[in-house]
Amino acid sequence: MSVSRKLIAVVCAMALASSMLLMGCGGSGSTGSTGSTGSTSTGGSDAVEMKLIKDGVLTVGSDCDYPPFIALEGTQAVGFEYDLLDALAKDMGLKLEYLEPQSFETLPTQIAGGNKMDLAVSSITINDERKKTVDFCDPYFDSNQAIVVNASSSYAKSDDLKNKTVGAQAGTTGMDWANENISGITMKTFNQASEGFQALQAGQIEAMFLDAPIAEYQTATNFPGMKMIQVIPTGEQYGFAVGKENAALKAAVNKSLQNLIDNGTYEKIFKQYFPNLEPSIK
Repeated sequence: MSVSRKLIAVVCAMALASSMLLMGCGGSGSTGSTGSTGSTSTGGSDAVEMKLIKDGVLTVGSDCDYPPFIALEGTQAVGFEYDLLDALAKDMGLKLEYLEPQSFETLPTQIAGGNKMDLAVSSITINDERKKTVDFCDPYFDSNQAIVVNASSSYAKSDDLKNKTVGAQAGTTGMDWANENISGITMKTFNQASEGFQALQAGQIEAMFLDAPIAEYQTATNFPGMKMIQVIPTGEQYGFAVGKENAALKAAVNKSLQNLIDNGTYEKIFKQYFPNLEPSIK
Protein backbone atom coordinates (compact mmCIF):
# COMPACT_ATOMS: atom_id res chain seq x y z
CA MET A 1 0.00 0.00 0.00
CA SER A 2 1.31 3.47 -0.78
CA VAL A 3 2.30 5.88 2.00
CA SER A 4 -0.54 8.27 1.19
CA ARG A 5 -3.16 5.51 1.08
CA LYS A 6 -1.87 3.94 4.28
CA LEU A 7 -1.97 7.27 6.05
CA ILE A 8 -5.52 8.05 5.00
CA ALA A 9 -6.66 4.70 6.37
CA VAL A 10 -4.64 5.12 9.57
CA VAL A 11 -5.70 8.67 10.32
CA CYS A 12 -9.36 7.92 9.70
CA ALA A 13 -9.10 5.10 12.23
CA MET A 14 -7.10 7.13 14.70
CA ALA A 15 -9.05 10.39 14.50
CA LEU A 16 -5.76 12.42 13.32
CA ALA A 17 3.07 12.63 -6.93
CA SER A 18 2.84 14.32 -9.07
CA SER A 19 3.50 14.53 -12.75
CA MET A 20 5.80 17.49 -12.61
CA LEU A 21 8.34 15.86 -10.34
CA LEU A 22 10.66 14.43 -12.96
CA MET A 23 12.75 12.39 -10.56
CA GLY A 24 12.47 11.14 -6.99
CA CYS A 25 15.03 10.92 -4.24
CA GLY A 26 17.64 8.53 -5.55
CA GLY A 27 15.77 8.15 -8.83
CA SER A 28 17.31 7.90 -12.25
CA GLY A 29 19.14 11.08 -13.12
CA SER A 30 18.46 12.76 -9.77
CA THR A 31 21.95 14.09 -9.31
CA GLY A 32 22.42 17.69 -8.31
CA SER A 33 24.33 20.15 -10.39
CA THR A 34 27.29 21.90 -8.82
CA GLY A 35 27.96 23.98 -11.88
CA SER A 36 27.23 27.64 -12.45
CA THR A 37 24.23 29.03 -10.63
CA GLY A 38 21.23 29.87 -12.76
CA SER A 39 18.79 32.70 -12.20
CA THR A 40 15.10 33.11 -12.82
CA SER A 41 12.98 36.23 -12.69
CA THR A 42 10.22 36.31 -10.11
CA GLY A 43 8.08 38.27 -12.58
CA GLY A 44 6.23 41.56 -12.28
CA SER A 45 7.35 45.13 -12.84
CA ASP A 46 9.68 44.98 -9.83
CA ALA A 47 11.10 41.60 -10.81
CA VAL A 48 14.35 40.50 -9.20
CA GLU A 49 16.54 37.56 -10.01
CA MET A 50 16.35 34.58 -7.68
CA LYS A 51 19.38 32.34 -7.59
CA LEU A 52 18.84 28.73 -8.63
CA ILE A 53 21.31 25.87 -8.86
CA LYS A 54 19.95 25.17 -12.36
CA ASP A 55 17.98 27.69 -14.38
CA GLY A 56 14.27 26.88 -14.44
CA VAL A 57 14.63 24.09 -11.87
CA LEU A 58 13.91 24.05 -8.13
CA THR A 59 16.53 21.70 -6.67
CA VAL A 60 15.54 20.24 -3.30
CA GLY A 61 17.50 18.31 -0.68
CA SER A 62 15.90 15.99 1.88
CA ASP A 63 16.73 12.90 3.89
CA CYS A 64 13.45 11.36 2.63
CA ASP A 65 12.84 9.55 5.94
CA TYR A 66 9.87 11.39 7.44
CA PRO A 67 6.62 9.67 6.54
CA PRO A 68 3.96 10.92 6.09
CA PHE A 69 5.77 14.16 5.18
CA ILE A 70 8.43 12.85 2.84
CA ALA A 71 9.72 9.33 2.32
CA LEU A 72 10.69 6.89 -0.39
CA GLU A 73 8.61 4.29 -2.15
CA GLY A 74 11.30 2.50 -4.08
CA THR A 75 13.21 5.40 -5.61
CA GLN A 76 10.24 7.77 -5.69
CA ALA A 77 9.65 10.50 -3.11
CA VAL A 78 6.11 10.64 -1.74
CA GLY A 79 4.24 12.44 1.04
CA PHE A 80 2.72 15.72 2.13
CA GLU A 81 5.87 17.79 1.64
CA TYR A 82 6.49 16.14 -1.72
CA ASP A 83 3.04 17.10 -2.99
CA LEU A 84 3.23 20.58 -1.51
CA LEU A 85 6.59 21.31 -3.13
CA ASP A 86 5.37 19.93 -6.43
CA ALA A 87 2.44 22.36 -6.34
CA LEU A 88 4.76 25.21 -5.33
CA ALA A 89 7.11 24.52 -8.21
CA LYS A 90 4.21 24.51 -10.65
CA ASP A 91 2.95 27.82 -9.28
CA MET A 92 6.46 29.27 -9.64
CA GLY A 93 6.80 28.01 -13.21
CA LEU A 94 9.69 25.71 -12.31
CA LYS A 95 10.53 22.03 -12.66
CA LEU A 96 11.15 20.16 -9.42
CA GLU A 97 14.16 17.92 -8.86
CA TYR A 98 15.29 16.08 -5.75
CA LEU A 99 18.86 15.16 -4.92
CA GLU A 100 19.88 11.77 -3.61
CA PRO A 101 18.80 11.49 0.07
CA GLN A 102 20.92 13.68 2.32
CA SER A 103 21.78 13.46 6.02
CA PHE A 104 19.28 15.58 7.98
CA GLU A 105 22.01 17.02 10.18
CA THR A 106 23.94 18.37 7.17
CA LEU A 107 21.00 19.99 5.34
CA PRO A 108 21.48 23.50 6.84
CA THR A 109 25.19 23.60 6.02
CA GLN A 110 24.55 22.32 2.49
CA ILE A 111 21.97 25.07 1.94
CA ALA A 112 24.41 27.64 3.33
CA GLY A 113 27.06 26.42 0.89
CA GLY A 114 24.88 27.68 -1.94
CA ASN A 115 26.08 25.29 -4.65
CA LYS A 116 24.10 22.07 -4.15
CA MET A 117 20.42 22.73 -3.40
CA ASP A 118 17.94 25.61 -3.51
CA LEU A 119 15.68 24.43 -0.69
CA ALA A 120 15.90 21.83 2.06
CA VAL A 121 12.82 19.97 3.30
CA SER A 122 12.50 17.27 5.96
CA SER A 123 9.97 18.57 8.49
CA ILE A 124 12.60 21.13 9.52
CA THR A 125 11.57 23.15 12.56
CA ILE A 126 12.20 26.87 12.30
CA ASN A 127 14.34 27.97 15.26
CA ASP A 128 16.92 30.58 16.19
CA GLU A 129 19.85 28.17 16.18
CA ARG A 130 19.21 27.12 12.59
CA LYS A 131 18.62 30.73 11.57
CA LYS A 132 22.29 31.36 12.33
CA THR A 133 23.09 29.23 9.27
CA VAL A 134 20.07 29.47 6.95
CA ASP A 135 16.91 31.46 6.38
CA PHE A 136 13.41 30.00 6.32
CA CYS A 137 10.39 30.51 4.13
CA ASP A 138 7.01 31.04 5.80
CA PRO A 139 5.83 28.09 7.93
CA TYR A 140 3.67 25.43 6.29
CA PHE A 141 2.91 23.07 9.22
CA ASP A 142 2.50 23.25 13.01
CA SER A 143 3.96 20.46 15.14
CA ASN A 144 4.97 19.28 18.62
CA GLN A 145 7.37 16.71 20.04
CA ALA A 146 6.51 13.21 21.25
CA ILE A 147 7.98 10.23 23.08
CA VAL A 148 7.72 6.69 21.70
CA VAL A 149 8.44 3.52 23.70
CA ASN A 150 7.89 -0.19 23.18
CA ALA A 151 4.26 -1.17 23.76
CA SER A 152 5.25 -3.51 26.60
CA SER A 153 7.05 -0.72 28.43
CA SER A 154 5.76 0.72 31.72
CA TYR A 155 7.09 4.20 30.94
CA ALA A 156 4.27 6.76 30.91
CA LYS A 157 5.93 10.20 30.85
CA SER A 158 9.22 11.97 30.29
CA ASP A 159 10.20 11.93 33.99
CA ASP A 160 10.16 8.13 33.92
CA LEU A 161 13.13 8.26 31.56
CA LYS A 162 15.58 9.97 33.92
CA ASN A 163 18.98 8.25 33.87
CA LYS A 164 17.92 6.04 30.96
CA THR A 165 19.39 5.54 27.49
CA VAL A 166 17.17 7.21 24.92
CA GLY A 167 17.44 8.09 21.25
CA ALA A 168 16.73 10.77 18.66
CA GLN A 169 17.77 11.64 15.15
CA ALA A 170 20.96 13.71 15.15
CA GLY A 171 20.44 17.45 14.86
CA THR A 172 16.72 17.41 15.64
CA THR A 173 14.64 19.41 18.08
CA GLY A 174 13.61 16.12 19.70
CA MET A 175 17.24 15.50 20.61
CA ASP A 176 17.55 19.04 21.95
CA TRP A 177 14.39 18.83 24.05
CA ALA A 178 15.37 15.55 25.69
CA ASN A 179 18.88 16.76 26.50
CA GLU A 180 17.57 20.00 27.97
CA ASN A 181 14.64 18.63 29.97
CA ILE A 182 15.42 15.13 31.25
CA SER A 183 18.22 14.70 33.76
CA GLY A 184 20.82 11.99 33.58
CA ILE A 185 19.91 10.56 30.19
CA THR A 186 22.37 8.95 27.82
CA MET A 187 21.46 10.17 24.33
CA LYS A 188 22.12 7.95 21.33
CA THR A 189 21.72 9.71 18.00
CA PHE A 190 20.92 8.26 14.59
CA ASN A 191 21.39 9.45 11.02
CA GLN A 192 17.76 8.61 10.24
CA ALA A 193 14.67 8.44 12.42
CA SER A 194 13.92 4.93 11.14
CA GLU A 195 17.25 3.75 12.59
CA GLY A 196 16.12 5.00 15.99
CA PHE A 197 12.90 2.99 15.76
CA GLN A 198 14.91 -0.10 14.91
CA ALA A 199 17.19 0.49 17.91
CA LEU A 200 14.15 0.86 20.16
CA GLN A 201 12.70 -2.34 18.76
CA ALA A 202 15.99 -4.13 19.49
CA GLY A 203 16.09 -2.87 23.08
CA GLN A 204 19.16 -0.69 22.55
CA ILE A 205 17.31 2.41 23.79
CA GLU A 206 14.33 2.89 26.11
CA ALA A 207 12.56 5.66 24.19
CA MET A 208 12.66 7.66 20.99
CA PHE A 209 12.09 11.43 20.81
CA LEU A 210 10.74 12.90 17.58
CA ASP A 211 8.02 15.04 16.01
CA ALA A 212 4.51 14.04 17.07
CA PRO A 213 2.92 13.63 13.60
CA ILE A 214 5.74 11.32 12.53
CA ALA A 215 5.63 9.40 15.82
CA GLU A 216 1.90 8.85 15.47
CA TYR A 217 2.20 7.67 11.88
CA GLN A 218 5.12 5.32 12.53
CA THR A 219 3.57 3.66 15.60
CA ALA A 220 0.33 3.10 13.70
CA THR A 221 1.83 1.73 10.50
CA ASN A 222 5.45 0.61 10.47
CA PHE A 223 6.03 -0.10 14.18
CA PRO A 224 2.76 -1.31 15.73
CA GLY A 225 4.69 -2.87 18.62
CA MET A 226 5.40 0.64 19.90
CA LYS A 227 3.28 3.34 21.49
CA MET A 228 3.38 7.11 21.86
CA ILE A 229 3.24 7.94 25.57
CA GLN A 230 3.42 11.72 25.60
CA VAL A 231 2.93 14.68 23.29
CA ILE A 232 5.10 17.60 24.35
CA PRO A 233 3.55 20.98 23.40
CA THR A 234 6.64 22.66 21.97
CA GLY A 235 4.69 24.75 19.45
CA GLU A 236 7.05 24.16 16.52
CA GLN A 237 6.57 25.15 12.89
CA TYR A 238 8.10 23.59 9.78
CA GLY A 239 9.60 25.75 7.04
CA PHE A 240 11.61 25.25 3.86
CA ALA A 241 15.26 26.17 4.51
CA VAL A 242 16.79 28.60 2.01
CA GLY A 243 20.15 30.34 1.73
CA LYS A 244 20.48 33.65 3.54
CA GLU A 245 21.72 35.26 0.33
CA ASN A 246 18.67 34.17 -1.64
CA ALA A 247 15.98 36.59 -0.47
CA ALA A 248 14.35 36.59 -3.91
CA LEU A 249 13.81 32.82 -3.84
CA LYS A 250 12.40 33.05 -0.32
CA ALA A 251 9.98 35.76 -1.45
CA ALA A 252 8.91 33.73 -4.49
CA VAL A 253 8.28 30.60 -2.39
CA ASN A 254 6.32 32.61 0.17
CA LYS A 255 4.19 34.16 -2.58
CA SER A 256 3.43 30.79 -4.14
CA LEU A 257 2.68 29.21 -0.76
CA GLN A 258 0.15 31.95 -0.07
CA ASN A 259 -1.32 31.41 -3.54
CA LEU A 260 -1.82 27.73 -2.72
CA ILE A 261 -3.46 28.62 0.58
CA ASP A 262 -5.75 31.19 -1.04
CA ASN A 263 -6.85 28.98 -3.96
CA GLY A 264 -7.51 25.91 -1.80
CA THR A 265 -4.66 23.75 -3.10
CA TYR A 266 -2.87 23.69 0.27
CA GLU A 267 -6.00 22.51 2.10
CA LYS A 268 -6.65 19.86 -0.55
CA ILE A 269 -3.13 18.43 -0.11
CA PHE A 270 -3.37 18.73 3.69
CA LYS A 271 -6.68 16.84 3.80
CA GLN A 272 -5.25 14.06 1.64
CA TYR A 273 -2.81 13.23 4.43
CA PHE A 274 -4.62 14.52 7.52
CA PRO A 275 -8.35 14.12 6.78
CA ASN A 276 -9.47 14.52 10.39
CA LEU A 277 -7.49 17.69 11.08
CA GLU A 278 -8.04 21.28 10.07
CA PRO A 279 -5.02 23.14 8.68
CA SER A 280 -3.77 25.77 11.11
CA ILE A 281 -1.69 27.58 8.49
CA LYS A 282 -3.80 30.29 6.88
